[in-house]
Amino acid sequence: MNKRWLDEIERAIMQLELPNEPSSLYDPFHYTMGMGGKRIRPYLTLLAAGIASGQHVSAMNAALAIEILHNFTLVHDDIMDEADTRRGIATVHKKWDSNVAILSGDVMYVYAFQQLLQYGKNEHIGQEAYHALMEVFVQATIKVCDGQALDMELMQREKVEVEQYIEMIEGKTGALLSAALGLGVIIGGRLDLLATMQELGRLMGVAFQMQDDLLDVTAEPKDFGKKKAGDLIEGKKTYLWIRTYEQCTKDEQALMDLAYKGSKELLNHAWVASVTELMYKYHVIDEISHLINNKYAQIYDIIEEFEHLEYRSELHQLIDFLTSRIK
Repeated sequence: MNKRWLDEIERAIMQLELPNEPSSLYDPFHYTMGMGGKRIRPYLTLLAAGIASGQHVSAMNAALAIEILHNFTLVHDDIMDEADTRRGIATVHKKWDSNVAILSGDVMYVYAFQQLLQYGKNEHIGQEAYHALMEVFVQATIKVCDGQALDMELMQREKVEVEQYIEMIEGKTGALLSAALGLGVIIGGRLDLLATMQELGRLMGVAFQMQDDLLDVTAEPKDFGKKKAGDLIEGKKTYLWIRTYEQCTKDEQALMDLAYKGSKELLNHAWVASVTELMYKYHVIDEISHLINNKYAQIYDIIEEFEHLEYRSELHQLIDFLTSRIK
């Protein structure tokens, strides 16, 4: 990822004009935006604008909008997940309390839209483009909420279909990636590229989430940065879980069912090893690896059709970086 462009994003975040009072509302806002992260979504917005027009400066407000929206979802997700830490530091609801986290998340949501309002005052953005900008942002927000709700529902269902899992990650992960890319090409004046960019974002969301699901059970914590088999222990119905469960014997299914029917004390290293072994036994590890590679191949095919070599190359390098995560 281009350090200069990342620095531009960080400067823009630091320069957000926020009130100082009430401090209980805006201190958590500053805190959340200062927690870091890869900044992939705003970076994608800048890249998409560059691909569309050859320059990315005019897309910074949209990049901020998508990053603020993303962080708003994390604040509320952490409350629902009862998470104590995010990126190695205390979550907002742990540092303050849940009421503060809910309200500060709400104001972040509004400030995300405020960033897009700047384009309504821009004479270079026509009415059609401005309407498309707001529509993409609104629909992405709805789809993220749909995905989060479906994620919670799937954890309670005994039987989950692969199609339901894909629908969930298209919302929870893919929606903001699609919106990030879509906003960029709209601002870049290429409404004709909107559908292509949104499809690219959808593919990226599916590929990234499947890769995370795979790494959850195959990567070591020191490399991946997360607790090994955390999703498995929580009983999340990932692609790996669904396809393995479909092929298991009744006894094997009973073993897997301990994730949401048994005591957490039973979900020890031996249980994780046994369930992971089933994923290898039924070749689901190979199956998801093949699917991930197929998604990335589709992504690269789309990228090769874009103009403006500098931005296209940066997008290609970003995908290279993400695919090179621990195999």
